[in-house]
Amino acid sequence: MNKDKCTKKSDKRVVSFLKWIERYPGWWHLICTPNDENLDLQVMQTIIKKLAEESFYEMIFVLLMVHRNEKFMYHLYQHLLAKVTIHKWQTGQKDEIIKDLIDYFE
Repeated sequence: MNKDKCTKKSDKRVVSFLKWIERYPGWWHLICTPNDENLDLQVMQTIIKKLAEESFYEMIFVLLMVHRNEKFMYHLYQHLLAKVTIHKWQTGQKDEIIKDLIDYFE
């Protein structure tokens, strides 16, 4: 893909995202505002669903990072780690898990 095509694709994506922000300014505010009293599990779930519907996957990770200190987020990381580890172990990738652990602690 040439540079012009990449730029046009990127511009289209930015415009699409800005239109999403325009449609959902309250959700955008919640995505960007840590410790907002209006953010709870149900709202978090709704925002993630809406972002996924539009393929704004990067923003899901931004949302998770901005709100990483919320009480309801504590178990998410443990749950995801366990789920991924179980999947990898069951699919014969336990050596990769062990290597990743060793590499991380180097």
